Amino acid sequence: MKTLQKGFSLVELLVVVAIIGVLAGVGIVGYQGYTDSAKQRVAVANFNSVKRFAETELTLLNNNIQTKSAAINAYLTSCKLSVVPYDNAPSSSALKTTNNFGKFLNGIGCYFDVTDGYGSAFKNPYDGQASQVVINKTSGFKLGEINIRLITAAEHTAKLAAKVVVPAESTASTLTTEDGTKRHFLITYITENASGVAVEATDGELKGQYFFLN
Repeated sequence: MKTLQKGFSLVELLVVVAIIGVLAGVGIVGYQGYTDSAKQRVAVANFNSVKRFAETELTLLNNNIQTKSAAINAYLTSCKLSVVPYDNAPSSSALKTTNNFGKFLNGIGCYFDVTDGYGSAFKNPYDGQASQVVINKTSGFKLGEINIRLITAAEHTAKLAAKVVVPAESTASTLTTEDGTKRHFLITYITENASGVAVEATDGELKGQYFFLN
């Protein structure tokens, strides 16, 4: 006697496939949100670390606790060749020329560089192959970047109006001079605006921080 074997109907199979599709879709969206959130947390934590690092170095240099930066090496042709410490000695015109402001900023970049840096290698969480810290970038920003750049003349004017700087200070910092005046720079975080374009953050936790080197 033959036994009748019942299987799933086509409708039942389609229902199961549809349910699996819905669950997979929800899971993918949830996972994407989780990874995006994790990337942002890492990127912001690195941003805060770079700011604290700069604050520490500037405290030591600006208060003459040390004239040579123990952590930032002078930027020569590549990070691997940076062997002369940045020197902020105000009495030496030769050192002011040789160890200039640009080398100080590039030294920070070298410290956090992922290719041949000598400190903490900060990869951009949104681009695992690129360094997160960039120097004096004015365009072509990428989400998650930490931009260390010179303060512009317009920004200096705004700081002057807010009594953050004084008229005697340099109106426009340059990378290649060191004349004893304060050299101004910003450390900013690159985020996305409402249109999805990568821009420098201007408010909240990610607002760029203002620094100067005596």
